[in-house]
Amino acid sequence: MGSRRFVMLTILWLMHYRVESRITCREVQLHRNCEALCRANREGVFSCELRIAVLLPSDPSFDISLPKVMPVLGLAEYAARSQNLLPYWLKLNFLPQNDHCDAMYAQIGAIDSNSHCVHLFLGPACDYCVAVVGRVVKYFGTPLITTGGFTFDFTEKKVECKDEYFMITRIGNLAFRDVAKFFVAIMNRYKWRKVHLVYATNGQSQIAGRHTCQLMMKSMVQFIKKGHDITYSNFDIEGTSLKDYPEVLKEHVGNSYGGECDLSLFFILNS
Repeated sequence: MGSRRFVMLTILWLMHYRVESRITCREVQLHRNCEALCRANREGVFSCELRIAVLLPSDPSFDISLPKVMPVLGLAEYAARSQNLLPYWLKLNFLPQNDHCDAMYAQIGAIDSNSHCVHLFLGPACDYCVAVVGRVVKYFGTPLITTGGFTFDFTEKKVECKDEYFMITRIGNLAFRDVAKFFVAIMNRYKWRKVHLVYATNGQSQIAGRHTCQLMMKSMVQFIKKGHDITYSNFDIEGTSLKDYPEVLKEHVGNSYGGECDLSLFFILNS
């Protein structure tokens, strides 16, 4: 009963929000009749449509992509309707846009979707795409829901127009900040005070796109710097071949970050 009430209240809010008082972070508000949820045709017949832009890469090698997500959205709509969570008179129109997991394409896709008067953005998932779209949706007045946005910036406060990513809602269970908290908790538990962060810049790119591992490490460093008495250094092994790993470890880890009584931690993030 609670979920059904939530869905109905959300739909009623969207109807009022779009028809009566569409508010954006723009200083000058722009009015567009196409954004109404329900419209009447020339014969006076009303139809109601919730237009949802889905900004994701079409390449299925990404963990979150259009070929994987679009069928799930269809199943989700079917399940919601079978439980009468959605009113029969409301049509859901999912409008997919291939963002190529690239910030430029994501921005173009967001602008094109806004020209089609969408009421909601689902995605992007790649971090650079979330960043560029997240900065403009507050001027569109259109909320954005994403399972991405892993870096530290996306977990900051987002409740006012002055906040960089206002109108973004993250629904993912995990962010890089959470990994960093877990990591620091382990170090505190064993009283480790030194860490050497070894990573490949573009490792795990199927999760959040370009520079996933680098962004992860940046979030880690940001958290370590916040009052934790931990000494750290880092090394990018992107251009290092596997056969050179032993020498690299000797040079960058060596006695400074390793030993028989190990009071430090050696952390690797790679593909």
